[in-house]
Amino acid sequence: MADYVELVPDEELERLTKERGPSSVEARMVETLRKLRAKDRQIFAFRVGDSWFTGPTPGAKTDLWLLDLADESGEE
Repeated sequence: MADYVELVPDEELERLTKERGPSSVEARMVETLRKLRAKDRQIFAFRVGDSWFTGPTPGAKTDLWLLDLADESGEE
């Protein structure tokens, strides 16, 4: 079970993309962030256990929702 939402800095995402390749989840996250930020969206990458999400900085309710969502996806 995931117990916290982790903000993943752009530098870490870029490093993981180089390490895991252009078809990795991290590479898709970088692509998504670039597209949305080009539209002036304040969007970031987050990791909840093994799950990845993009969005604005979450508040307390969103944190709980993401944790529940990750838990429902089968993470232990």
